[in-house]
Amino acid sequence: MRNMIAILWCNGKTPSHDLIKRVLTEDKEIFGVDGGAEIALSSGINVQKVLGDFDSIKIDEWKGESEYLPDQDISDFGKTIKYLVRKGYTQIEALGIDGGSPEHFLGVWAVLAEIEDSVNIILHHEKRTTYRIHPDYDDTQIFVENGKEFSIFALTHCNDITLTGAKWNMKNEKLSLSSRGLHNRGTGKNISIKADGIVVLII
Repeated sequence: MRNMIAILWCNGKTPSHDLIKRVLTEDKEIFGVDGGAEIALSSGINVQKVLGDFDSIKIDEWKGESEYLPDQDISDFGKTIKYLVRKGYTQIEALGIDGGSPEHFLGVWAVLAEIEDSVNIILHHEKRTTYRIHPDYDDTQIFVENGKEFSIFALTHCNDITLTGAKWNMKNEKLSLSSRGLHNRGTGKNISIKADGIVVLII
């Protein structure tokens, strides 16, 4: 089965040229989340389609393709992820996710917790990357340089989480949303994470 990768360009702070260049590759299809489509266009990037409820874009003036997603029980970010999952995408990466109000910031994290599907979700920040780790994943391994800082947060309660390869490891422990996983460090090899709840790894 082909790994289908989508980029969601969100309606937040415009990403730097370096971040855009690093994230956008030919194997990824780009979608605009509402007004994020116009931000992408202002950066010289064409999106395949605009997705959302169109409350932050002048859709009548938009010349490209669009798909109206009316569900008001979830944010545009959440709606677009669900839409792409139904279309068969197996990995969804987000740009333009930073900036905005505290509600926006917390809303993004809430979406990562409430999306039940095990689709791989990655958030690209200017100097960090956030990886969502779903309990359906058998074992997530990501290389972390020796001494490089990373953090782990449980978005849903974990009765059994194991972390190895870090300076401070965990074995079959419980973890809820807290500061316990803040500011761990890599040891120059892969860290391995297995949890029975949804967690995020920020490197």
